[in-house]
Amino acid sequence: MIATREYNQTSLLLMKEKFPSIGQREDSYELKAIKAYLTYGSVDKVFRAFEYNFPISIAEVHRLIQKRGIVKAAGPNSKLSEAITFMTLLLNARKPVVEEFYKDLPHKFQSSLATMHRIVHNVKEGIIRRVGTALIITPYDNPDMILVADDNAPRLDFGKPYGNVSLPMGYSKQDELVTDSIKRVLQQEVFTNDTINMTFPSWVVSSRSSPFMYLDIADVRVAGYHIALPKSLSGIESFSSFKLNNFRYIPLTEILYNSDIKYSFRAGIREIVEGYRNYSEEAADNPSYEPVTEISNINVNLRTLALEYVRHTQP
Repeated sequence: MIATREYNQTSLLLMKEKFPSIGQREDSYELKAIKAYLTYGSVDKVFRAFEYNFPISIAEVHRLIQKRGIVKAAGPNSKLSEAITFMTLLLNARKPVVEEFYKDLPHKFQSSLATMHRIVHNVKEGIIRRVGTALIITPYDNPDMILVADDNAPRLDFGKPYGNVSLPMGYSKQDELVTDSIKRVLQQEVFTNDTINMTFPSWVVSSRSSPFMYLDIADVRVAGYHIALPKSLSGIESFSSFKLNNFRYIPLTEILYNSDIKYSFRAGIREIVEGYRNYSEEAADNPSYEPVTEISNINVNLRTLALEYVRHTQP
């Protein structure tokens, strides 16, 4: 019993160091476990991060996740933001040789070399392997103000450590409920504190939600959805995430035009916002509006670059 008590105390001290309280009452180990899951994205990664010095079992963490209504991560634990960032890096370098760039990536870059090879190959061949979800979130009183935040993923493409401006987005599962795809992104990147506290506003997600567009970026087909928030959730103070920070609303026109100096947007963001604008303009006059599928500029340019590189390097 004494050994078990010392083990739990050591684990809780480590959890307190990694995940300090975020404005709540002193956290229990259950809340710390949920915070750890929402930070790392998988139970396996949580236990590896704590070197398996954890006060509860793997099965208990899974039970807590289910108890709190958290939609689990979609498949392999690589990040969509990392895939997009790496593709941008290759394109900016004008030389699509994966190994030359992968060896210099920061340790926080989690995707494997094999994953990056596969994604680059799929982009060259026009293969779509995974699906994702991106959210256009607007306040109750202005559908032209878009919620954005700074991504905590490394800004490899601009030589700075962090700060790409992004929409809430992430991987989804093939053939899952639309509500689960949207909830996963909201829980991970918009309402994380509410998710931890079991006050997640599930009622903002409609079972009748349908995408306004699809964007093929990297080897992912990202579905874009619009969520108009009620007044009670429109304030910036409503938003929280371990993956995004500095939430703010930006005018739609500011994202689409004349913002290169002021902002550094993650690749694909402008195309999704443009798709939302087109949808907003056309759907009002066309009740049978069907979402279009676009190929991202980064995919088109990277495929062209790869073909040119092969042509110039072949004997």
